[in-house]
Amino acid sequence: MSSTHTTATPATPPARDLEFLRRELGLHRQWQEGKGGRRAELQFQDLSGLNLKGARLAEARLAGANLSHCILEGVDLSRADLFGADLEGADLSSANLTGADLRGANLHRAIMADVILRGADFRSGTLTDSNGAKRRDGAAVLTEARLERAILCAAKLTGCDLTGADLMDADLSGADLSKCVMLGVDLSGANLSGAQLAGTMVEADMLSRGRHLPDGAMAALAEPPRRLVPAAELTALVNAHEAWIDSGGERGTRLDLDMVELDVALLHGRNLAGARLRRCRLTGADCADSHLEMADLSYSDLRDAMLDGAVLAGATLRRVNLAGAHLAGAQLTTQPMAGGRTWPTNLEGANLRGADLTNAVLAGAILRKADLGGAITTGLNLRGADLTGATRTAAGDDNAQRRRLRRFSQPVLVVGSRKGAAKTRNWSFGGVALDADPALFREGENMTLLIAAPGAGDPVPVTAEVVAIEGAERTISLKFAPLTAELKTYLNGLVAPRYRMG
Repeated sequence: MSSTHTTATPATPPARDLEFLRRELGLHRQWQEGKGGRRAELQFQDLSGLNLKGARLAEARLAGANLSHCILEGVDLSRADLFGADLEGADLSSANLTGADLRGANLHRAIMADVILRGADFRSGTLTDSNGAKRRDGAAVLTEARLERAILCAAKLTGCDLTGADLMDADLSGADLSKCVMLGVDLSGANLSGAQLAGTMVEADMLSRGRHLPDGAMAALAEPPRRLVPAAELTALVNAHEAWIDSGGERGTRLDLDMVELDVALLHGRNLAGARLRRCRLTGADCADSHLEMADLSYSDLRDAMLDGAVLAGATLRRVNLAGAHLAGAQLTTQPMAGGRTWPTNLEGANLRGADLTNAVLAGAILRKADLGGAITTGLNLRGADLTGATRTAAGDDNAQRRRLRRFSQPVLVVGSRKGAAKTRNWSFGGVALDADPALFREGENMTLLIAAPGAGDPVPVTAEVVAIEGAERTISLKFAPLTAELKTYLNGLVAPRYRMG
């Protein structure tokens, strides 16, 4: 089948002539039932927003049609010609698109839960009208499409953009996913038996959530071709963005980058409000104290990034990778809007494993399906947040509790006890790790400690319990039993305001 589709553009009747639509559907039904009629000719028709639930559209000609935001729930579109059709935001739940021609179609944010797409063709195609004008070009777009439990076995998806799509429990057995962009997809429980993945761009940890991975699947994956934005270019872009903000859009240019790698040392304290940085790599970036209100960083890699004190109110961080990131004192709450409305920070499906959320504010944030396992949550404000399906550290695990407190290596504390004096390797508001002779301690014993920092006043007493002894490393871990108000005040004086315990 040719990848170029030329279709006559009807001059009449008007695209929104509903009587014409009813007549075409009636003729199509007669044709399907073998009672005369003919195949529906709806190429390039504007059917946007219509409720077509119950329509019988199997084998209908809909190339180039505008079906955006249509209700097509449960509709039979098997073997339909949807080449280059616009189905953005359409509701195709439980529809039957077996063998449909969807080459070059736009299915951005389409709702396709339980849809049947067995053998459907989503590959690249060029749509031109009878006058030779190009209407659509390229592979089908399935970005942020909802394809939960969809049947896509043997579907042809070569080169499609599936960024952010929900494919949870979908059947992708035998599907051709080669050279697809699948950054930020949810493949939890998806059947990938026999799927072709050569050159596919997908995070390995996302892929591992699927079932029945083909042999050599991980080795077949491709790294996203992110262009490195050098320091000088990034500085100029950020300067132009700040001018755009300061002038209300009259000067400068909005920062809008996709699939790039940024020089990570140039964003500290900058105003990036409203910037678009989707699918970018900012691993280890220093964005501390920066302004990112209403910014879009969806599907970006921000592992180990410094975002302490950053303002991210209303930002879109859907499925962003923030594993190990530093977000102490960061503001990820709702952003006030005109008319008294508010816009929540969206962290749906974000990876926050091991992130430092000390005193961060996520009030009202969307955290559906987010992974907070092992995150440091001292003073974290989650009031009103949507935590549906989120993964959180088990509250009853002592080791997990210790991980949820930020550790400080500086200043080094001097800790006195009946065992003698020792210095800290690190400490937190939950306890201390001492460099000391392990032979002097036993797990479970309680003792009184005198804790002091050089030049910070008199030592403060506290009761502590020995919870771990690592003999080879000469490290003794003690947990305060409990942290007293006096010691909390003392330790608060040793750290920056964003790390202080309330």
